[in-house]
Amino acid sequence: MAGSLPAAAFCAAANHLLAQQPGLAAGLAPHAGQTLRIELPGLVLQVRITAAGLLSPLAETEADEAPAGCIRVPPALFLRLALEGRAALRAADATGDAQLLDAVNQVFGQLDWDAEADLSALLGPVAGVRLARLLQQLPAGARHSAKTLLLNVADYATEEAGWLAGARDVARFNREVDELADDVARLEARLARLERR
Repeated sequence: MAGSLPAAAFCAAANHLLAQQPGLAAGLAPHAGQTLRIELPGLVLQVRITAAGLLSPLAETEADEAPAGCIRVPPALFLRLALEGRAALRAADATGDAQLLDAVNQVFGQLDWDAEADLSALLGPVAGVRLARLLQQLPAGARHSAKTLLLNVADYATEEAGWLAGARDVARFNREVDELADDVARLEARLARLERR
């Protein structure tokens, strides 16, 4: 078999985007034959770079091969992706061949989906353009909604449920700790004077 279904789907999607921007595949071509492991929450994708600079899923018989590079995306990063977009991927943990990882970072950082072309071919020119424009507006709306939701949850957790300490409570606690430290220092000094008598 030619690899796992998720890896095959990832490669098909990535190769479609690379085909829309052929110059980007040239950035991966020098790393032909190298393998890349992408660890997502609950999912591991193992791919190989082809001579054309495209991706192909590793066969099951090759799954034990040590990858040249590994990118780990922690679960918390998915939330940041909703808020910050593609820039959040810089926080992913990458290990392995630095040149390969740099090339992957540069290529995938520049990949853009030509939604109008794909949707126009599928739905016709007018509907494709309108749907593509709607899809371009969704990320900003989703980021705004996610940010609002997070702020509301944080407010509830702090003010209503008391699960988290508020800024005023933390400041008061810090002030009281400082006062206690000063009191202890004064007591130690007084005890030292009494011991000297």
